[in-house]
Amino acid sequence: MQSITKNNMKVFPPNSEDIVTKDNWFTTQKSLQGYCHSGELSSNRIIWRGNHSPTPLSYAKDSLDLAKINVTNAESVLSYLERTNTDAFLVMHKGEVLYENYFNGYKSYQPHALNSATKSFVGLIVSLLSDEGVLDLNKKASFYVPELEGTGLGGGTIQQLLDMQVPVKYMEADTPMGIGRGTPIFIASGSMPKPDNYNGPENLYEFMISSKKDKLPGTVFKYENGQTETLGWIVKRLTGKNLAELIQEFIWSKLGVEENALMHLDQIGTDIASGGMRATLRDLARFGEMMRNNGYYNVQQIIPEHMIRDIQKGGNQKYLAESSHHYLLGFSYYNKWWISHDRYGGYSARGKFDQQIYIAPKADTVIVKLSSYHSPNSVGIDAFQAILDYLVKQ
Repeated sequence: MQSITKNNMKVFPPNSEDIVTKDNWFTTQKSLQGYCHSGELSSNRIIWRGNHSPTPLSYAKDSLDLAKINVTNAESVLSYLERTNTDAFLVMHKGEVLYENYFNGYKSYQPHALNSATKSFVGLIVSLLSDEGVLDLNKKASFYVPELEGTGLGGGTIQQLLDMQVPVKYMEADTPMGIGRGTPIFIASGSMPKPDNYNGPENLYEFMISSKKDKLPGTVFKYENGQTETLGWIVKRLTGKNLAELIQEFIWSKLGVEENALMHLDQIGTDIASGGMRATLRDLARFGEMMRNNGYYNVQQIIPEHMIRDIQKGGNQKYLAESSHHYLLGFSYYNKWWISHDRYGGYSARGKFDQQIYIAPKADTVIVKLSSYHSPNSVGIDAFQAILDYLVKQ
């Protein structure tokens, strides 16, 4: 047995400054990394991998040297990854892994927080149920959930909810560092404690019912979490299954993944549809490769090809350009995916603190970035484009 030295041991019980809680997970870089790496702050539901052997990943003989690919004249891709607190990064080209690396103590077998990249999985589930005739994309949310009648979210159609075109208002609720200002979603989901004198929604259902009408649905792009939570409520109402069960049944158990994924729950056991999923880097690469291959992976058609083609067409670029996400130049948002409309046909699942599953069909490439970065911006787009440009020229 290998000896354990003092330097390799953690302090038990841990020092108070090392404990990550719902009060401090967003306040420091160290705490944020603890939150992204571990699902221990909230209850979780397992998204089972199935009882099949993992689908082998193919590794290229020659790996990619990201230190030699420049984002700008002053920064390489590797420097960009380090600067943006990347925890794990993988590049697949033509079905082979060219680069896989882990940072900040993150391990290959650890599920990492996906945050809003979860929304893209929800979009697929809703589209699959529509394809099977379980729901009608043109029906209003209140048609399926009468409790939402008269609320802001209840007045939007399923398609408008998928495209973030149901602008609503919520009560104001201050939380640490200003995160969630103007919306109590982090309190309702159990991600943060209630402030003093708080008198608002304390679970996701109360949160959705509290929504107020703002602008006319279908006229603007307004990115917020309630629209995705509404879709989670609808699919649960129609199928009698939790969102985690549906992702497991339709997607995760078919990919041949190595690990179970997880879904965070609110305080009454509701799956957090807008950002609760956690998964490992390699398994997300398998998912991205399935999307790149038009829904086909592990010797089966997991997602119908016409659904993937529909996503690639994208949505209303003008609406996004006029929104607070205008820095994503040329992008649109459709069926819970970010469409870049670039020369490589790129589209992505994106999450807070810089989680990205980027699929570039015309460059035969999948890139996955898992991070604990407070201030993500458009630089990541430039870094990904630099990688694609390099690979296409080879």
